[in-house]
Amino acid sequence: MRILGIDFGDKKIGLAFGDSEAHVAVPLEVVPNAGEETIRIFVKRASVEDIDVIVVGVPLATGGPYSSVQLEKTRAFIKALSSAVSIPVVEEDESYTTSESIRLQREEGSPAQEDALAAMLIVQSYIDHL
Repeated sequence: MRILGIDFGDKKIGLAFGDSEAHVAVPLEVVPNAGEETIRIFVKRASVEDIDVIVVGVPLATGGPYSSVQLEKTRAFIKALSSAVSIPVVEEDESYTTSESIRLQREEGSPAQEDALAAMLIVQSYIDHL
């Protein structure tokens, strides 16, 4: 199964690709959040890249930088994206992916951007739970 992972943010969105058969996830890029245009871009990308499922990270942990406001924004994005694509759009807990992506950059020297690494961790978590 081909997976597009999304780390949703108000200003930018991290993207990652995953393959459940190979049991691997890789960071792709970070794109600006341009509202409705972003949805159209993801619809086209899912079709062109033959994506089977889109996995969006949701902030389920309490405290810290997470808030119910961000959870509501993320779920509104998921609802809009779900309405625009013909494939499943599912939620995956993104708790602690930002701190882990920072660690990967610092300790492992990963050249990928923080939000793309967070999206990769979201996809890997999803694959691990299949």
